[in-house]
Amino acid sequence: MLHYRRFGSGKTVVLQHGFVGCGEIFAPLSAQLAQNFDVIATDLPGLGGSAKIPAPDQVGELAKILVETLTELGVDKFSILGHSLGSETALHLAMDFPERVEKLILYGGCAADLPERYEPYEESIRRIDVDGIVPTAARIATTWTNAGANHPLYEFMRSCGVNSDQEGAKQLVRAMANFDVRDRLGEVQAKTLVICGDMDRTTHPRHSIEMWEKIPDAQLCILPNSAHAAHAEVPGVFNQVVSRFLMED
Repeated sequence: MLHYRRFGSGKTVVLQHGFVGCGEIFAPLSAQLAQNFDVIATDLPGLGGSAKIPAPDQVGELAKILVETLTELGVDKFSILGHSLGSETALHLAMDFPERVEKLILYGGCAADLPERYEPYEESIRRIDVDGIVPTAARIATTWTNAGANHPLYEFMRSCGVNSDQEGAKQLVRAMANFDVRDRLGEVQAKTLVICGDMDRTTHPRHSIEMWEKIPDAQLCILPNSAHAAHAEVPGVFNQVVSRFLMED
């Protein structure tokens, strides 16, 4: 079972973080949503509190592991917000287990390769080997906001990756590199919100636009002057948009 944090009561909302992160990265959003929802923030295999769980090199396997955890927790149907790699996981889950997902929020995500990513996947794996996972996590965290290491929440976001497993992190990079579900986007049945920052250096907004165009009846929100961690740069607006979507009939 994945490590998780659970707050509040009501319909279940799952928050799935991205690469070299952990569920704590959504602490402010969790606190707000817990006023109306049962919030479960899970840690991906190889990261955070799930660092000792072997990480697969396929996103579809991540989706299966997440569903297994939720099943063990007695959660049958849920809404899910996924960020970055978590967005890929949530998207795959919604396609493979459509009966489980009520609403889907794809945040800073994509449906395939990322040629505009701040560095190629192969370089990320090389840097993990050469520098180690802790320096790599710190370096990657600087790409998440426009202010980089000068952002007030940088140390908090960096700390979410310090417990990552080195080999597990490399496997997750391979999972991202292998990911391509562009031909399956029309299968998504859940009510969907696609959200991103307009200055995202990891997942260019064009990837969000592509998902919005191909997922039936999806909604789109592009937040101005925000990078990959828009929830940290413009938390008030981000939380309001997410809460409104989840509260809609």
